[in-house]
Amino acid sequence: MMTFNLYVQQNQWIMVTLLAGAALMILVCLTYLAMWRPREEEARRDREIRIQGPLSFFQWVLSFMPWPLVLIIFGTFIYGIGHTVLAMTQLPNW
Repeated sequence: MMTFNLYVQQNQWIMVTLLAGAALMILVCLTYLAMWRPREEEARRDREIRIQGPLSFFQWVLSFMPWPLVLIIFGTFIYGIGHTVLAMTQLPNW
């Protein structure tokens, strides 16, 4: 008969994976809460930004969108362009 201690030692990778998943879930939840908390500039500034060009558009977007989302969007855009350029320069090898 196998004891619990022996079972945990044999499947350490399962325990490590479960603990890492729980830690990442807590991190995601805390990041999600921090992303949607109003920033101090938003609370103090109640003026409207008039969109007159690309610069004022980005200022307007940054007035309500949290920085982590902006970084994720820009990172995804840069990765997409870089991956497309690399795929165009390297032919498939099949």
